[in-house]
Amino acid sequence: MEKKQWTSLSLEVLEVSETMAGFGVSKMDFTYVDGKLVDVDVYDS
Repeated sequence: MEKKQWTSLSLEVLEVSETMAGFGVSKMDFTYVDGKLVDVDVYDS
């Protein structure tokens, strides 16, 4: 049986926008108090 040779390791780097939902997808979270908009959070997926 022949020994297998190890290959050199490689590192893959991903942009956060390229993970999960894909390119350019963002989600918005709105917070209303007494019918008035008080906060908006934008999340990039």
